[in-house]
Amino acid sequence: MQNNGMRKKFLCLLLIFSTLILSGCFAKEISSAEILRDEAKVGGSLSFVYNQKDRCVYIGGEGEFVEFYKGDLSLSEGNRVGLKVIAPNEVEDYGKVTVEMSGESYSDLFQVVSGQKQNYFYIYPAFSEENREVKMKINWADDIESQEYKIIILSGTKFLNINGEVI
Repeated sequence: MQNNGMRKKFLCLLLIFSTLILSGCFAKEISSAEILRDEAKVGGSLSFVYNQKDRCVYIGGEGEFVEFYKGDLSLSEGNRVGLKVIAPNEVEDYGKVTVEMSGESYSDLFQVVSGQKQNYFYIYPAFSEENREVKMKINWADDIESQEYKIIILSGTKFLNINGEVI
């Protein structure tokens, strides 16, 4: 009798677990974002490689320079590199996307053109000789697993100050 009771409990738990999986109660995995350089090339003309599988961006290289950004109303000055992040096709509501980077949280990043939200946003991480790697966590939606990306300035890359001199 005791064995029969255990069997019923096991089957009941199996049924509940299967139902949760089929109904999508667990966070879904989706494809990675596409990451490109921004059209304005903030940070200068730098070599750029994005490994979409590993979600890792490699910028610069021997003899290359990250230019100084003078800042504006939305960004502080410093050595920044502009990136264009294109959302995976599976993302349906761009209004729910949040990005965490360098201790800050960002939302409402997607631009509206002709009344339509675009499927991309721009981001401008700051780097320095001491801080050559930035991690970016993107939450695409509540029911989608968040994704982590790394942006790395390669060794040999130098940084310029506001006067265009190597730091």
